Amino acid sequence: MPTLAEQKAAFYRVVSPSRPNEWEVDELFAGLAELDSESRELLLGQVPAIWPVSHSLCYAFLSDAPQAMPLLPRQLLPEWVRQLLAAYESRGLYGAREFMAAVDRLFLGPLRGEAGVAFSALAPLLRSYIQGVAGRPLELATGPLPATDGRTIYLPETIDLLPEKAENILLYKLLVSLQWLHAGSPLFTELALAGGDPFAHFPEPTTARDLFAVLRFQTVSATLSETLPGLARAATGLVRRLIAELASEGPPDRCHALRRLLSEVVPPRPASDCAGDRLAELATCYARFSPLPGSYRLGPCALLLGSFDFVRAGEVIRQRREEQKNRFVRMAAAFLHRQTAAETPDAPAAVATADQDAALLLLTETTATKRRQQHRRLENEGTELPAELAALIAELSKEFGAVPANYLQAAVGMSAGAGPQRGDGEGGTADAEAPPAGGCAYPYDEWDFRRGGYRHHWCTLYEKPLSPVQSTFVSATLEKYRPQLRRLRRQFEMLRTSRRLVRRRRYGDEIDLDALIEALGDRAAGRQPSDRLFFRQLRDERDITALFLIDMSNSTEGWVGLAMKEALVLLAESLEVVGDRYGMYGFSGMRRSRSDLFLIKDPAEPYGTLVRHRIAAISPREYTRMGPPLRHLTRRLAEMPGRVRLLVVISDGKPEDYDDYRGDYAIEDTRRALLEARGCGIYPFCITIDRQAQEYLGHMFGRGNYIFVDNVLSLPARMAEMYRLLTS
Repeated sequence: MPTLAEQKAAFYRVVSPSRPNEWEVDELFAGLAELDSESRELLLGQVPAIWPVSHSLCYAFLSDAPQAMPLLPRQLLPEWVRQLLAAYESRGLYGAREFMAAVDRLFLGPLRGEAGVAFSALAPLLRSYIQGVAGRPLELATGPLPATDGRTIYLPETIDLLPEKAENILLYKLLVSLQWLHAGSPLFTELALAGGDPFAHFPEPTTARDLFAVLRFQTVSATLSETLPGLARAATGLVRRLIAELASEGPPDRCHALRRLLSEVVPPRPASDCAGDRLAELATCYARFSPLPGSYRLGPCALLLGSFDFVRAGEVIRQRREEQKNRFVRMAAAFLHRQTAAETPDAPAAVATADQDAALLLLTETTATKRRQQHRRLENEGTELPAELAALIAELSKEFGAVPANYLQAAVGMSAGAGPQRGDGEGGTADAEAPPAGGCAYPYDEWDFRRGGYRHHWCTLYEKPLSPVQSTFVSATLEKYRPQLRRLRRQFEMLRTSRRLVRRRRYGDEIDLDALIEALGDRAAGRQPSDRLFFRQLRDERDITALFLIDMSNSTEGWVGLAMKEALVLLAESLEVVGDRYGMYGFSGMRRSRSDLFLIKDPAEPYGTLVRHRIAAISPREYTRMGPPLRHLTRRLAEMPGRVRLLVVISDGKPEDYDDYRGDYAIEDTRRALLEARGCGIYPFCITIDRQAQEYLGHMFGRGNYIFVDNVLSLPARMAEMYRLLTS
């Protein structure tokens, strides 16, 4: 085994770029000297996983871990370190040291099957459970008390209150369900958007906050009994035991009053429940409660009540609504434009614009009919909303009662300026209304293979539109590749939808003779004849959604970047022929705090002048951190319709960033992001021109899920041909 001096030298090699203080290292190794060489080697082997996260945590680990080694089986050390890093990221250095000090209670006890349950062990189950209950993915994270901001639900890092492990797991399910009901209530949204602290004007704000939490628990408990009756019945005894944990200091009057309130059964609130009524109820309850003598300690009952941060929730809700609005305006504008163009295909833009009021009526009427007929094809109009737009309209209608008028007006205005820009010419200016500048921020986890776990909310991705530039690039590309484009269009035309006859329709193209003869026979026999006497020609639609992720790092400067842009032009022109849903995004970034995703074409956006000018604007930026954009587009694709969903990456090199995102770390995080995509039913594929790709692409994407283009000049045609092969 290595000597202490050799181990110390190896430690310096691992941490050398950061230049640690020698006296601190000497002090650490003086403590480690008491361990045998094998134990020291095991502890020092965890330094590469801990040091990049926090130098202070690494020093604390090497200082505190020797006391835990007699209790800790050697094979469990990596898992202990993984949970230690999760504790640090959720509760800081203090929480991490607390975790190390209680190795038997917080780590070994749950592994032995004792009562305690760790959030990190239960998180996958809870995420699947709440997504199934809510019908949409929700973020889960750790916090001191259960809480929610409308997008993320926060839960304790460990629960060991109850004697049985199954009971503690049930408590986790109950807490996440209660917070989901809080987030979905109109009262929560109203108070969050009102701004300020609704309890600040009470003489005892903390007491008022607790009473509000008690009253909300009454309401959500009643809703839980209606929504999830099985869970409510299973948790009844558990809830009673936690309520019984309320303790009094001095006279028990306040404690008894809280117990009565928590045990009181109330009917579910009506949908019109408003903040004014509930705050008035709180004021009445406070006036009765505050004169009572004594004090109380919530104890474990605080888990049932949770905590409320309406200021933070307001920020999240406003951001989510802005994202909803932008998505709706883009998708609805594309729908309105297609409908108007279909009705007046040869009309000039001015005439099409004049018909926008009629198109708006078509959208709203179609939406109402779609809800009544559960998204089936409209037999009387033959008009069908895209599934993603219909789902978004249902979501907006549930939140606002109807799609807000200003959303519809914005969609109409955008559709007026999104006229069809087909053909080979490039003239004209950008569309009348470009998306706003700036971007929305999204936090994402990052996989650290050294610890075998995620760094929670480690990266921040900003999605923003790529500013268009007026250029002749697209027209020049179309001229340059005219023969290849003609051949590609013919090939893509063969992938178009096929037609089939659907019989026995109330409305249709021609009379269905079989149905007519049968109806005449029924009439002659004195029976009521059917009115389904026609047949219609329907098309079997290609149900494909594809998102293309284009590397915009600084290594793409020159011929590589030019070939990528030309490839996008040929691909877009070919996809317009076949009619698949597709979107295009570029990515670049600098460090984990700024990963940029540039919108080139939204899947609901028409391929017109604005998109062409964005393609022309693609240019080299900074570095190649692939994990965040892959996870973001996976989330977008998971919310989109499509029997086949593709995520195609076009890059010229391996993932790398300015910080420690390089080598095995970057490759393993990218591989994990791709595995997450496959787990969502998405098929990732890579097209690369990196000559060293064979070394890592097979590991990241898997065999058969990538191609290597050795001649950059052949990239445009190869890319379009590869898409055709993937979807045919």
